[in-house]
Amino acid sequence: MTDKVQVELKAPIATITLNKPERLNALDVEMWEGLAEAAEAVDAANDVRVAILRGAGGAFCAGLDVKAGSTLSGLGVDNSPARAAAGIRRPLGHLQECFNRVESCRVPVIAALERVCIGGGLELALCCDIRLAAEGTTFSIPEARLGIVPDMGGTQRLPRIIGVGPAKELIYSARRIDAREALRLGLVNAVHPADELSARVADLAAEIATSAPLAVQAAKRSINRGYWRDLSSGLALEADEATGPLLSDDRKLGMRAAAERTRADFKGR
Repeated sequence: MTDKVQVELKAPIATITLNKPERLNALDVEMWEGLAEAAEAVDAANDVRVAILRGAGGAFCAGLDVKAGSTLSGLGVDNSPARAAAGIRRPLGHLQECFNRVESCRVPVIAALERVCIGGGLELALCCDIRLAAEGTTFSIPEARLGIVPDMGGTQRLPRIIGVGPAKELIYSARRIDAREALRLGLVNAVHPADELSARVADLAAEIATSAPLAVQAAKRSINRGYWRDLSSGLALEADEATGPLLSDDRKLGMRAAAERTRADFKGR
């Protein structure tokens, strides 16, 4: 795995770190592929229940690293117009799959967003289950101003998270917004003082890690696979995903603990 993406596995929590702080963790092809490898490493660690995605050096991600050159040339695509058009879908699909691999990570992924979350960095954050931001963080999806489309899932995930109208406005205008506006739009779950962000993320990860892992992971699959389906298809998928946890020892232990807590509550009244 590249040094530009680092993984720390300390069960029950894994930490994935974008590690190019001198460029505000801006993305190059090596980092895209490193993210997919990091997700594979997390999935292979059976005792990990939650993952945190963060950036080194006090910043999350400034988007595409333009100084690293075109992502297409980095994947061997001829940039001449006649040849690039024919071959562009494959490399774009490859980069999208790297982000998809983060989204499909079997455990919940919490994004710790600070200072900058721009372009490809924002599209990466959208792949995470939960996003917590530091006060002062800047958000933007500026591709339209550069003459390109947000092609790493921005046109698909952003409308699902904040709604079609607000997503269109952000994408069309390429406007920068602050963390408080991101919270108002539902782009992030919470905003914290910058010096408290790491602790708040760790607290949330620890809280999630206390839930039954099979149930959490099944719920994640059900939400991710069913959100954009019609209701009946989504309910059928939900029922399929619920079967395993219903038959598991985790459910039996959880129900027994809940019953004991209920009995204790009534005794105290």
